[in-house]
Amino acid sequence: APCLWRSTAARKPRRAPPLCQDPPSAHSCAPGCSAMPKAAYEDWGPGCSELSSLKSATDKALLDNTEERYKAGNIYTRSGRLLLAVNPYKKLPLYTDETLQAYKSSLAPQVELPPHVYAVAASAHSGMLQNSMSQSVIISGESGAGKTETAKILLEYLAEVSCSGSDLHKRVLKTNPIMESFGCAKTVWNNNSSRFGKFLTLQFSASGRMQGAFMKTYLLEKSRITSQLPGEQNYHVLYTVAKGLSSAQRTEFGLPKGSDAVESFKLLNLKKAGDVKWADFPCDFKELTEAFAVIPSLNDKQSSCWRVIMAVLYLGNLSFTGQGEDDAKVKDPAVVAAVARLLSCETAQLEKAICTQNMKAGLDWISKPNTVAYASDVKNALTKALYSRLFDYIVEMVNVSLEKSGDEMRYFIGAVDIFGFECFPTNSLEQLCINFANEKLQKMFTQAVFESVLSEYQKEGIDVGDITYEDNKLLVELIDKPATGILSLLAEECFFPSGSDASWLQKIKSQHAKHANFSEERLDRTAFTISHYPGKVTYQSTGFLEKNKDPLSQDLVVLMQFSDNELLKELFTEPADVAPAAGDRKKFKSTKFKGVTDTFSAQLTDLVGTLDKCDLHFVRCFKSNDQKKPDLVEDAVITRQLNTSGVLDALRVARTGFPDRMPFDEFCGNFLVVPGLGTKAELAGKAPKDRVLALLQKLGVPGQKFRCGKARVFFASGVLEGLRTRRLEMQAKVAVAIQAAGRGHIARKAARQLRRVREEALQAMLSAAAQEDVEALQAAIADARAAGVHRYAAGEASVAGAEERVAALVAELRARREAEGALEKAIGAADIAELEVALQRAAGCKSDRALLERGERRLATLKEEEKRRKEEEARLAEIKRKNVAAAAEAEKKVAEERRKREAEMASRDAALVKQQTEAKLRQKEELIKQQSRIQEEAETADAESIRRSVAEEEEATQRAIEEEEVLRKQVLQELEADGVRFRSGTEDVLEYAVYLGMDLREDVGLLWIADQALQADDPEGWDQCESPNGDLYYMHEVTKQVLWQHPLDYQYQQLYLEEKKKGQGKLDRRGSSNGAVVAPPKHGGSRGIDAPPAGGPVGSSDDALRRVLQQLLGTSHTELKRLLTEPATCRVPVRCFVIRHKSRMGGARFDFFMSISKTDDMYCFTAKKWSVSKGCYYSIALDQDDAKRAKASSSMPESYVGKVRSDRKAQEYTLYDDGASFDGKDKGGKSELRCELLHVNFSNSLRNRNPGAMTVVVPEVDSEGGMVPARPKDAAGQLNERLKRGDLGGLMELKNREPKWNPTSNMYQLDFHGRATLASCKNIQLHPKHGEQADVSFLMGKVEENKFNVDFKAPFSALQAFAFALIVFDNSSGSF
Repeated sequence: APCLWRSTAARKPRRAPPLCQDPPSAHSCAPGCSAMPKAAYEDWGPGCSELSSLKSATDKALLDNTEERYKAGNIYTRSGRLLLAVNPYKKLPLYTDETLQAYKSSLAPQVELPPHVYAVAASAHSGMLQNSMSQSVIISGESGAGKTETAKILLEYLAEVSCSGSDLHKRVLKTNPIMESFGCAKTVWNNNSSRFGKFLTLQFSASGRMQGAFMKTYLLEKSRITSQLPGEQNYHVLYTVAKGLSSAQRTEFGLPKGSDAVESFKLLNLKKAGDVKWADFPCDFKELTEAFAVIPSLNDKQSSCWRVIMAVLYLGNLSFTGQGEDDAKVKDPAVVAAVARLLSCETAQLEKAICTQNMKAGLDWISKPNTVAYASDVKNALTKALYSRLFDYIVEMVNVSLEKSGDEMRYFIGAVDIFGFECFPTNSLEQLCINFANEKLQKMFTQAVFESVLSEYQKEGIDVGDITYEDNKLLVELIDKPATGILSLLAEECFFPSGSDASWLQKIKSQHAKHANFSEERLDRTAFTISHYPGKVTYQSTGFLEKNKDPLSQDLVVLMQFSDNELLKELFTEPADVAPAAGDRKKFKSTKFKGVTDTFSAQLTDLVGTLDKCDLHFVRCFKSNDQKKPDLVEDAVITRQLNTSGVLDALRVARTGFPDRMPFDEFCGNFLVVPGLGTKAELAGKAPKDRVLALLQKLGVPGQKFRCGKARVFFASGVLEGLRTRRLEMQAKVAVAIQAAGRGHIARKAARQLRRVREEALQAMLSAAAQEDVEALQAAIADARAAGVHRYAAGEASVAGAEERVAALVAELRARREAEGALEKAIGAADIAELEVALQRAAGCKSDRALLERGERRLATLKEEEKRRKEEEARLAEIKRKNVAAAAEAEKKVAEERRKREAEMASRDAALVKQQTEAKLRQKEELIKQQSRIQEEAETADAESIRRSVAEEEEATQRAIEEEEVLRKQVLQELEADGVRFRSGTEDVLEYAVYLGMDLREDVGLLWIADQALQADDPEGWDQCESPNGDLYYMHEVTKQVLWQHPLDYQYQQLYLEEKKKGQGKLDRRGSSNGAVVAPPKHGGSRGIDAPPAGGPVGSSDDALRRVLQQLLGTSHTELKRLLTEPATCRVPVRCFVIRHKSRMGGARFDFFMSISKTDDMYCFTAKKWSVSKGCYYSIALDQDDAKRAKASSSMPESYVGKVRSDRKAQEYTLYDDGASFDGKDKGGKSELRCELLHVNFSNSLRNRNPGAMTVVVPEVDSEGGMVPARPKDAAGQLNERLKRGDLGGLMELKNREPKWNPTSNMYQLDFHGRATLASCKNIQLHPKHGEQADVSFLMGKVEENKFNVDFKAPFSALQAFAFALIVFDNSSGSF
């Protein structure tokens, strides 16, 4: 098609033409209409480019005009502030650089140039600068109408005219291929349909320079990722990456060699690769990578992004088969392995997370298989989450790259490119949200074009006739009204456990049965219809609730968070909560449900609020046909869009109304000088309105083209633009006259100055020519030429003479310099003949007399020296003859003396070497003695420092333990004295109160809260789950919300904080705290796992039991306590087991049982964990009863048998008996010093990926079966210090067998042949460090979630075996 734009060279300022006197309704816009502005309508295509000038505003007239212009290649038509753009479905030569520059350089593009997107962009940019107000362009239309392309054209213009001086505008433009690739797809209506909404703002400084940009996105269509309608395709980037990967990348991502990647992936919805029309794609893979490279924050993430894309494609190929009761199993293991490799996680864990879910049944964890349908839903949810989170991440990184820099941002220009109105054969939640967004934008258009205009007319008292328009306010309320709107009822239904699509549909039918825009579908009971402004749309309600919840398995979230891929970790890591202020308690995450529609409604409200603060421009995009064909016009399609878009109403208002307005004072201030400079004085005494009327008369504006209100003057369409153009031309004339006068003055002044400079330069040159100074003459000639002396005849002759004089002087000077140089060289040499020749030549060139005299003196000197040299040579020859004889005799004497000296020196050197050797030996011995003395002193000082440090740490630890125990005992005694009773055990109440954060000194009166929490049942709807890496979390069965804390803890902690604020912490000494603390029943229940019967065989006098224990353990002790605490001598392992009782309060209790026969188990010990300031310890007792079981500082030593103490890092553990510490801080249950029975040092925690590196030390067993006592009398005698020094006398050192990596369990574990049935890092086998690995002294294996088998033999005792099991639990699990 021929170019429709005129050359910019032909554009010249024009005088404003006379305004048309005819009313708009009578104007024909024919080429022969001489009254119309020539610049506005000549050669702009057929028909009217300004719709307000049509003869009539009927549908037929508007359709004919649009069709006529479209067929001629004029796709743009203007109607006031609205631009109408018809999609040509082909490329047109409308966007060349020359065209852009034409609009950029125009003072009034809306008047001087044809309608164009560039004109809208230019108006927004100039309006921002002139009115100091942010601007926004709302681009709307049906799907396939060309909104995305229009937004790109708008962005190109703004980036060009506001170039920031950096590469910012390039980065802004490069966002287009990225966002279109990731957010656009082929639909039945559009080959490049935006499946998300976008609001891009370009940020400007006060001077109009672009400082940055920011992009907001809305409602990416996730369902398209896993399913598309017939004839549709997935997002462009999936095809682009699958086709464009290099051979190295294809190998890295596991694509088979020689395969067609585009055809092999099910998500791409292709039968053959030829179904893809690559020309419709925004870019190819190379261009996409180049766009990524321009965005710094994305450049180094390209490979990771492609890995995620390939994982999405492979997930689409993952399918399942049913087993048993439809239990899901992966059909092709190679596919899930490829996905796991791309996601950098273990294959077994990924398959487990998709095909099963961990659920808690009572006190046990079970792995519940998913059905085939549910596993497919889980897989699809992961697929959508991967793509959508990658999309959000890319948007975030783009914004980081485009963030503002430099001056402060003052204004912005925004472009709203939001999804067009959609109506497919099957419409769901996505279409409802998309159409609702279009309704909101239509409402804004109505308010901007109609409501605000009519309101202003009424305020100013202007009668413009009966103007009517259609308002969609009721339809917006139908969808979004709080409590009763369709989306509000959907959010409410999602929170109900029994909520369903059917119950929600019934609610909206009951609520809106009489609404004019809502109707039921008689033939389909699961559907409903809404009458939108473009037409009716039927929505299928099935799946609305599930899409609004958008669930994702928390097992998969945790698996992604622990991936080795850093990008995946970032995608699935939730934003960190704001840290609480100093003194505030930890805040828990809110459990309120928030669905997809809630987020979208909030974003849409924020967008509308932003647009309300801007000056708005509107672009309405139309489709020429529904077949997406070029050069085809369907009258019905265009007529439909004209009626539903509000263009006809806008045209009617523009024709009958006055869209432009201006206050009286502002109008006079802007246009008072246009008729002439005397106008201001002439109209000075009149009232504002009279002054405006008089000014309009002088300006020649017809009366039917304006109306005067109370404080403003209103103009018909195009009048104000014409006046502004005349004002600009008048200002240009004045500016030209001022410039001409100024330039003339400057030129005359410059001419006078030039004549004076030329005369001075000529005189200076003549004066220099009379001298012999070459450099001065050359400089004078250069100055004369610079001043232009040579430009007239007399001056040219003078310059030529001066240049000849310079040439002569230069030749003479060159000859003189050469002669003087030769003379200088001869003077420096000693050649008499050469010097004589140089003197003659220099004298002939009139060289410097001083140089000549110096040469003559040098010549005389050389001749005298030549004479003396000859005489000296004769004398020396004689002396040489006489000396030859004397030298021979002297040499003989010297040789003899040299021989004698060498002999003497050899004797002295031998003596000196002997003395030095003896001195070095004495010095070395002294140095060794000194170093030994320094080392001994350092070791003594280090030992003393270590002893003091250990003593201080033990003292601080013991003090913290005693203070905590004293406080609890004090509170316990006070409660007993006051007669306060609880339904739970008092000690448990105090412990849980501390866990809730209570201060026992101040909050005694609130202990009823802890008691009530211990008695309360778990809240309904929350399931306890276990993630693949073993962490616990809680998930609501309906909303799928996830908490990492127990919901009951949060409830009672909030209750405590509320009561604390009320000041309810003090205890009423009469027995209650405001009636809140109540006495429990005499036989209160208990929480947790039922323990075995208290007491047990320990303490029994049964001789048969004693004989059984002696036979099992191989000892002869008769006291049952010693049987359990002294070392065993048996070589056959004793079978035992440990039961762990978990507590929600953070602590845990352990019971130790010994299998004395095939059917009988004997209870032995109970241990409980206590936390202190520098670590923790476990107290071990013989009794299970809380009232009888003793802690480390209890007053009942007969039950307490020892404790296990750890350091703060959980790497050092020591088992003590019930004796006293060497420093007296821990008095224990005996007066004698305590024995250290076991010490463990972990080189690597069992929780790490390479566990098992540990050293275990136990006292040796003597010949009589007793334990060699290890009673440290000071810090240096402790087992840990002895282990560091290597002092292992009387000790046995053991180690754990080397573990191996198990890919199934994703952990290191032993090749265990004991009684373990589950893989666990707690499966331990100890053997002597310097002995055989098969000689195992201790085995520990996991058989159930809270039960572990323990086997031990000599040299372990039952107490040591139990203590080591506790140490393994603590190091591997952390908190219980």
